[in-house]
Amino acid sequence: MFEKYPPDLRRKLYDSQRLAIGKAKRNVICPVCGTLLYKVVGREHQIVEALCKKCGFNEEIDLALFRRMKLRQIYNSEEGYWYCPHYEQQAV
Repeated sequence: MFEKYPPDLRRKLYDSQRLAIGKAKRNVICPVCGTLLYKVVGREHQIVEALCKKCGFNEEIDLALFRRMKLRQIYNSEEGYWYCPHYEQQAV
C-alpha cells in the first residue's frame, strides 16, 4: 500500500498504523459551528491549532478536553431556524 513512498516515510506510516490498532477513533468538531475539523485516533492529550474553514475559528485546543461536545445552538421559533449565539457575537 505504501510502496510508492520513500523508505523512511514508509517506515513512519507503518509505525503510525501499528500504533493506531485498537485505539478509539473519533471526530473533532468546531466548538462554534459544528463543522468537522479532524478525525483523531486515541484519547491522549494533544494540543493542536484548529482552523475552521466555515466560521474562521482559529485557536489552540486540547483534543482530550473536546471528546464530547454539544453545539450550543438556540432555536429561533419566530424565524424558524437554529443559530449559535457565540458565533454571532464574534462576527459583530
